Amino acid sequence: MKLRSLAPTRIDLAGGTVDIWPLYLFLNRATTVNLAINLFAETQLEEGNATGDIHLEAADQGAKLSLPWSKLDTFQAPPALDLHLKYLKYFAAKKKNLTGHALTLRTSAKSPAGAGLGGSSTLSVSIVGALHQWTYGDLEPAKHGESLIEITRDVETTVIKVPAGLQDYYGAMFGGLQSIGWDVSRHARKSLSLELAQELEKRVVLFYSGQSRNSGINNWQLFKQFIDGDTRTRTLFEGIVNATHDLERALESKDWKKVGDAIASEWKSRRELASGITTPAIDAAFAKAREFGSTAGKICGAGGGGCFFVYFPDNNDAAQSQAIAAITEDASIRHLPYEVSLRGLELQG
Repeated sequence: MKLRSLAPTRIDLAGGTVDIWPLYLFLNRATTVNLAINLFAETQLEEGNATGDIHLEAADQGAKLSLPWSKLDTFQAPPALDLHLKYLKYFAAKKKNLTGHALTLRTSAKSPAGAGLGGSSTLSVSIVGALHQWTYGDLEPAKHGESLIEITRDVETTVIKVPAGLQDYYGAMFGGLQSIGWDVSRHARKSLSLELAQELEKRVVLFYSGQSRNSGINNWQLFKQFIDGDTRTRTLFEGIVNATHDLERALESKDWKKVGDAIASEWKSRRELASGITTPAIDAAFAKAREFGSTAGKICGAGGGGCFFVYFPDNNDAAQSQAIAAITEDASIRHLPYEVSLRGLELQG
């Protein structure tokens, strides 16, 4: 048995962090808008015919280990393989007629580590997709997607040890350009049109700052401030939500100037949440992009490094090329070409 599972990462255009339970319950129509992209996380799962060991590998991290099935419940994996082992424990406990055949679970990711593109959560979705197929023999994301997200969230939370945001799982599971409204007991996911996704692809230019960051730590600090009732933090979060609503309306009306205005407004509130959200190098990149017609820029994820994007209201390849050249004069920053991923989790084999 051989399986290959692919899941896309995402660019969070607006409304990140409000996807953490229970923050969204205290906000007015908390919403996130994100765009799935083809920097995939991949899982390969292979089961042999003979009795053997479990083999786990994170190819992009250079980490691998082997262990006998008898130690599955007690083995402590190194950090790079902790997710792999915990997801395998969960599904192995559900699988009927567990044979103990040799099993290899190998992962790789195109997104840089600590990039703010939801890479860890996307990797989790790809692992869960493969293991669900191995356990139950079928996978239809449209049918099982929400329940698989719940499993992924709960297991990953035991690894990152802080509350997990939800938007990354939705981008990886369903793909495309989507708006997710966070609500009591359910979440309203709306897929926006192919045309809008393709138009955004022409206008959003993605970069990696060269500096990794820890989204769990940054989000946890903001989470605590919010729950502790810090008035300024709550006001800024309301500003993020309002800007996300503005972005939805601008996208629906195809008003590309207002799309930029909304992203800029979201970033204005977000960067004031904490002193470490942005960096001097990223601020300098935003300034350079403005010289060539960009009207907005934003860090992806929780900030403090990772990826960022700049937005151009006009589809102008020459201006974007000039901005890319100027921004990447800083040798630590690199341009990350991408395409929109219209599909989410996909299984092959």
